[in-house]
Amino acid sequence: MTLERLLDLTECPPPLDQLYVHVAFPPPPDHRPYVYLNIASTLDGKIVVGKPHGPAKGVGGPTDQLLFRRLQRTADAVIIGSGTLRAGPVIYPPELPRYVVTRTGDLPLENRFFETAPEQTFVIAPRSLPSAVQAHLRSVATLLLCGEEEVRFAEAFRHMRQEQNVRYLLCEGGGLLNDALLREGLVDELFLTLAPKLKGGEHLPTPVGGVGFPPDCYLRAHLLSLYRDGDELYLRYRLEHTPVSWQTEGA
Repeated sequence: MTLERLLDLTECPPPLDQLYVHVAFPPPPDHRPYVYLNIASTLDGKIVVGKPHGPAKGVGGPTDQLLFRRLQRTADAVIIGSGTLRAGPVIYPPELPRYVVTRTGDLPLENRFFETAPEQTFVIAPRSLPSAVQAHLRSVATLLLCGEEEVRFAEAFRHMRQEQNVRYLLCEGGGLLNDALLREGLVDELFLTLAPKLKGGEHLPTPVGGVGFPPDCYLRAHLLSLYRDGDELYLRYRLEHTPVSWQTEGA
């Protein structure tokens, strides 16, 4: 790893060999964890270089993988969507609590994600989930029912913060989960690896999919730091929670 610091506006820029080992975050809100996304993307905005529903392996290089693991160790817990879990084996440090979100309960229970004890493994689902499916999931994980037909993330995050003392929550996608959290104003920061690769293909997923914001609206991000290793870039942004309209911006 040969890192170069191009920009760092944080209070205490780390030594280059310690990037993301310790990350200074603001205090979390009382009602939810402080949430940060970690995403690796090609230059043309693709988060896989293989099959459309495959794993993200191959997008970022070795330094991205190292920083990826370091960021996991800055969190009190990690959350992913069911599509990310179905894409392939998901491996976390054994002591790290992990959450997966599902609307239907269609989860690969043989995935290594579920090898940790049920009190460390959580499934977030709506209350409409059939009772038989609920019972099956409870055999391998702790089930959190939040929302009626769809998951209510504000309710789930309140439970994490107040009942399980999750102060800092790392979200590792995929695009549908990222979209839902961003639209609900529940994401505070974004760590983005920009890989020097072009993939193409309108059928491939992007970092943020789903519904998105209304026409002419977007969410603003403020750059905190920028590092590079060769042609690969590592960016950190702080996000605003309220979308703005380009038509009225600056008015």
